[in-house]
Amino acid sequence: MSPAEAERERLLARAAEGIVQDAEPARQEPEEVRRHLRLVDREARRRTNRRHVAVSAALAGIAMVFLALVTLHVLIAENQFRLDQLQQQASAQQERYEKLQLEVAELEAPARIVSAAEGPLGLRQPGSVTYVPAPPTTATPTSRLAGAGAALGAGPTSAAPQGDADWPLIKPYLSGTP
Repeated sequence: MSPAEAERERLLARAAEGIVQDAEPARQEPEEVRRHLRLVDREARRRTNRRHVAVSAALAGIAMVFLALVTLHVLIAENQFRLDQLQQQASAQQERYEKLQLEVAELEAPARIVSAAEGPLGLRQPGSVTYVPAPPTTATPTSRLAGAGAALGAGPTSAAPQGDADWPLIKPYLSGTP
C-alpha cells in the first residue's frame, strides 16, 4: 500500500471514531514532480548569470546603436532643410543680382545719359570740340603747365560728335574702368 493510501485509511478510521480533524489531508506530490527540484551548483548559476548579463549588455548595445542611427538621421534631415533654405536664398539673390545688372545696363546706356543730360539738366552738345594734345612726359611740371596753356589756343578743332557716335571711345575715360 502506498503512503497516500495509508494516510487516507487512517483519516477514514478517525472519522469513523468521531474524531475528525479540521483539514483535508496534506497532499503528497508524486515523485516525478519532486524530481525536477534539485540544488544548483554555484558554477552553473554563475554561468547562467554571466549569460544573462552578456545578453542584456548586447541588447543594450544594439539599442544604443539604433538610438545613434536615429539621431544621425535627424541631424541629416535638419541639415537638408537648412541646405534647401540656403539654396532658395541663393537663387533669390541670383535673381536680384540679374535684375540689378539689367538696371545698371539700362542706366549706363548712352541714349539714356544723353536724354537725361539734355532733358532735366538742360545741357546741350557743343558745336565744336577742341582737343588739347598732352605735353611730353619728360617735361617738368612748370613746363607742362606752360605748354598746356600755349596748346589751348593752338589745338586742332573738329566738329562735336552727334549723339553717341563716339561713345565707345569716350566711355573708358569717364567711368575709370575700360
